[in-house]
Amino acid sequence: MTERVVIVGAGQAGGRLAAILRKQGWEGGITLLGDEFDPPYERPPLSKEVLADDADPLVGRLFPDTFYQEQEIDLLLARSAASLDPVAKRIQVGHENLDYGTLVLATGARARRLACEGADLPGIFLLRNTEDARGLRPRLQPGAHVVLIGGGFIGLEVAASARKRGCMVTVLEAQPQLLGRVADPAVAEVIQNLHRAKGVEIRCGAQLEAFEGHGRLQAVRLTDGTRIPAEIAVVGIGAVPNQELAVAAGIDCDNGIVVDAATRTSAPDVLAIGDVTAQSHAWLGARVRLESWENAELQAQAAANTILGRPAAAVGAPWFWTDQFDLNLQILGGRCPHDRVVSRGNPADGPWCHFFLKDERIVTACLGNAGRERRAVKQLMDSRAPVEPAALADPGTSLRSLVPKA
Repeated sequence: MTERVVIVGAGQAGGRLAAILRKQGWEGGITLLGDEFDPPYERPPLSKEVLADDADPLVGRLFPDTFYQEQEIDLLLARSAASLDPVAKRIQVGHENLDYGTLVLATGARARRLACEGADLPGIFLLRNTEDARGLRPRLQPGAHVVLIGGGFIGLEVAASARKRGCMVTVLEAQPQLLGRVADPAVAEVIQNLHRAKGVEIRCGAQLEAFEGHGRLQAVRLTDGTRIPAEIAVVGIGAVPNQELAVAAGIDCDNGIVVDAATRTSAPDVLAIGDVTAQSHAWLGARVRLESWENAELQAQAAANTILGRPAAAVGAPWFWTDQFDLNLQILGGRCPHDRVVSRGNPADGPWCHFFLKDERIVTACLGNAGRERRAVKQLMDSRAPVEPAALADPGTSLRSLVPKA
């Protein structure tokens, strides 16, 4: 354990990997290279506590600043890798070259931008990092007209935060429903009703044509001619993997750096983790790119296992969550083909769950303010055990009682 591990990307996945390696006995060098000025942090609070409650943008920082020196981790901030040579096992950083024994690409993803008329007007924001949050938060003043482009997690979380601050909020979603990538129409309707009850205007099937304004944003124009007043617009239409370094080095990429269950890429001694990866997911049975808090944690541990010569852990149903107003929504499995929907509880009067079954096995679960059920539901899903729909639907039946005995 005398070789050096170089981690390119100092986000959640990269920072967590560096810490895991030290905790689990890695004695070699560790260099953690990040292109932001801030140390590693978790991103989920940016659209919630940071915007809505004036929390420190670094409320999600992984470790105190002293941690890296104490753990002998070389943390290089505001630095990026210009090139990678997998044969020489070297990356170029500025005018310097860094040699590595193992390289881990944790370069993340960047917010997708719009290419339309007026897209460069002041008043149009993305939300991906602390700098974005610091720029957006002061603009969310009571009475401000805020338009969210995109009805996914980011758009809806920012909508909820802006509404809490007294803004006039409109969400524009191009697809027929909100959360189209992850949620069934029935769940999307619950979310839509919640936002409308809180005063958010929701427009699905809305096609953006242009941003309008003289010197700064004043309105958003749709293809049907509708003009919506807007002093602020936040674009949340997905993310693009930062795979350019890998592509230039000849590493296999397909909407992300292609990795196996052990986080290995097509290049020897080069691993990849986090939002930038396209992984063959055993539970989903497909190659996917998962942008989630959980995936960053799991792939950091998987990479550590590979570096330390340990076997990869089993992969279960993926897990996502979002907080909007007083709703905590947790989704396990993602939007998968199903042949039956089972509901438990009622969104109108308390915790609720929607289960999506295929051959009497849960393939997707959506839990509304029912986080205490997540562990049992995940065990049911990971076991792939058949379940009785009537038992799932009955709030009097403990979900833990349905989990197969080991």
